Order: sequence, then structure tokens, then C-alpha cells
Amino acid sequence: WCNLCIDLVAFTSEIFKGAVFQSLDGIIVSANCKLRKIFTLKSKPRETADKDGFLCIALAILELTM
Repeated sequence: WCNLCIDLVAFTSEIFKGAVFQSLDGIIVSANCKLRKIFTLKSKPRETADKDGFLCIALAILELTM
């Protein structure tokens, strides 16, 4: 199992200067893997928070099976 956490608020403001994230209408994932679940969160997931010194504040989590 691998979890990919994407902070969409920070990602949006960094890529599109001055833009504010409001909603996610769709997502396209391309990779050599099988996707198990895609879901969104309003706050960071408990199990990955501050794990190994990495704080994951996530709005989207992709669970991938390789």
C-alpha cells in the first residue's frame, strides 16, 4: 500500500499564483499501477500525520496498489 497525499490548497496557490482552491471537479491519474480508492478529506489523515517527520495535510488521498 502507498498513500499519496496532495495538499490542494497549497498546490493551487503555488502553481497558479494568487489563485484560491475552491473545489475539485475531477481527477485523472496515469501510472503503471492499479487504483484501489480515491477519496477527499477536509483535514489531514490521522495515520499519516507527522509520521517520520513528515506532516501530510491532505485534501486528496490516493491509495495505490502496485
